[in-house]
Formats: sequence, structure tokens, C-alpha cells
Amino acid sequence: MSRPLRYIVASRSGLFLVNEARWKRVAEGQYFGVTVRGQEIYCFEAATDAEKRVGRIVRYRLADETLIEPLPLVEGLDNGCHQVDFFDGAFFVVDTYNQAILEFDEDWQLAARHRPLPPAAFKQWTQGYVHMNSLLGRGRTIFLMLHKGGPKGTGERSEILVLDRAFRIDRRLPLDGYGCHDIVELEGGRLLCCDSQSGRLIHHDGDPVPIDELMTRGLAVSPDEIAVGSSLFDERPHRLLIPGFVTFLDRSFNRIGRLHLPAAPTQIRRLDGEDLSLSQPRPWQHASAVAAGDPAQEKAG
Repeated sequence: MSRPLRYIVASRSGLFLVNEARWKRVAEGQYFGVTVRGQEIYCFEAATDAEKRVGRIVRYRLADETLIEPLPLVEGLDNGCHQVDFFDGAFFVVDTYNQAILEFDEDWQLAARHRPLPPAAFKQWTQGYVHMNSLLGRGRTIFLMLHKGGPKGTGERSEILVLDRAFRIDRRLPLDGYGCHDIVELEGGRLLCCDSQSGRLIHHDGDPVPIDELMTRGLAVSPDEIAVGSSLFDERPHRLLIPGFVTFLDRSFNRIGRLHLPAAPTQIRRLDGEDLSLSQPRPWQHASAVAAGDPAQEKAG
């Protein structure tokens, strides 16, 4: 009997359930952010026409290694949105191209549009655009990844903003990497992320873990293993055709498996919720992951 599929992988070529030995495509479409809550899967789905505001949040139910009952919850989003997650009673969408974080309430109404940095047009690197792409909430703290475009963008290394619950900047954590994605807070408080351009994992204070010669993107950390995605990097529209991998490590960063996928991973989450990439992982998480209080926020207009 084959082992259960333990992770969901978002990609530009659909949603996949995977383990170290096999994969199963469970939805067609272009997906970037994905998160897990109980037996429900919540995704950001983009359209193939990048010029239209037809991105949406879709909920699926997980049943016997199949996604059922797709339900659109939010529509009309920018196609450039990236990561999504639940935190502190709200649902957050990283609206990357518009340099904002969207906060939705329990009725899926836009409650706030947070701008920890000034607005800047997409790819206007000299005008303040930084390509924010990943968010993680812990206690009253929110971590936000600034990609910064690498040598062809700002020319600067990536950076993590440390924000309070009102999305005010508390401090900045420089990274020794370019074009970074994903933020995971480990049990000891260290932040792990994908140094995408160098094909490795890094902590915010160094200690690189080589994965391969590809672009690392997509990271999940459970009690006993780590799953990280990687793929070739290419320009649009060829990214739709690029295959990828999911590499499995133990918690000492030793490789224990590797799976080839017919798609490039954009996000990885563990299906059982025991995953430190989630802002609200199941209860095995470390003590710093506590509930936050009431937010102060910019009301949406």
C-alpha cells in the first residue's frame, strides 16, 4: 500500500498532492498562494490573461486525496497576488504587484488594505517597488519578505520586514540572498527561507543549506521533515511549461527524498497542518506562536 500524500503544492500548472514517491494533480489552473485549515484548502488562483483583474480566492475540501466542492470566495483580485494565509481571525493576501497586504474578514469582505511601504508600480525598482511575496504571522508580529528583484531589479539582497499587528515596521532583517521567497519560524525563533537565486535555504543570519542548482521556492517544515520546491527559472510565458522538484530533508537538513513534478512549485503546505510555514500551525508549534490581540488597521476604502 502506497504512503499517503502529505503535502499540497501550488504551481502555474495546477494543484498537486505529493509525497516523496508520487504526485497527483488535483486541480487545473495557475495557483500561487495556498494554505490549509482543517480539511479545507484555500488558494489564490490567477488567470492566464495577466492584463485582467480576475484573480480569485477559491476554497476546496479535501477528501480521499481529492479536492472537491470548489467555491470562489473572493473575485476580482490582481493576477499578481502571491501568498495567502489565515492569521488572528482574518485571511491575508499578499498583493505583490500593488505593494499591499489585503485583509479579509470572516465574511470574505475586504476589511483593510495594509501598506507597510509606500505604493510603487510593478517593477519600478528605482521608485520603491520591492516585490513583497511572503507573509508569516506569529503572536503580535508579522514577517514580510521583500524579494527586491535581484541584480536585475533593485540590485539589493532580499530583506524581511518585522511588523507589528498594525503593519508598522519594527525592524528589518537583511538576508544573504537574492530573490528570496517563503518565511518559516523554527522552534528556536530562527527564520528559514528560500534563497531562490542560489538554490538553497538560508536562515536570516546565515547558515546556507544547498538544495540544487535551480530556483528554490515553496517551503514547509513539519516535526520531522522539511519539503522545499525548486525549478528552472525562465521568463514569462515559458514558466507555464517548466517542470520542477520537491526535495525532502530531515530536520538536520539531510536529504531523504526527491520528487520530480511536471510543474514548478510556487507554494508548499503540509496537509495535516503540522507545518511551521503556516501562521496558525497545529498545536505542536513552539511557544512563540500565540494568538494576537485586536488589530489596529487601515480601513479599506
